[in-house]
Amino acid sequence: MLRNLSFFVLILFLTSCAPKYNINFSAPYKIVIKTKDIAIADSGFIKKADNYKSIQIFSAGSLVLHVELTNRACINGHCTSRLDFNERFFGYTHYPNLLDDILDKKEIYGGIDKTKTEDGFEQNIKTKNYNIIYKVTNKSIYFRDKKNHILLKLNRL
Repeated sequence: MLRNLSFFVLILFLTSCAPKYNINFSAPYKIVIKTKDIAIADSGFIKKADNYKSIQIFSAGSLVLHVELTNRACINGHCTSRLDFNERFFGYTHYPNLLDDILDKKEIYGGIDKTKTEDGFEQNIKTKNYNIIYKVTNKSIYFRDKKNHILLKLNRL
């Protein structure tokens, strides 16, 4: 009996410390990510809550990549600052909420070089540090940095 009670208290303690978010958006996507460290193309989910975003990619029913964005950024449970994450993920520090803006289908870099399209917009931003092509439509997001060899494609299923 004491052993069962100890186990219950331990489980209660561990789960009460885990952050909980009220997910207000969850949708399936075909996701392609190519960076210097990651090359993956499979189905997954984009989830959103207040101050939280998540990309989950599954292969053969198993979670193979989990990116979480809060005040920090985490890949498969390894967390770091947003700028360090950007440096590792995008090959350049950019600004802290770049991936949030991409997942929210918002303009990046304040809408610089934005062109409206029939069902969204495009941005082509070129500097000495990056060469970004960013396209947003009703059902897809395309982010490519030719200089840093980054590709992020999200197509809603």
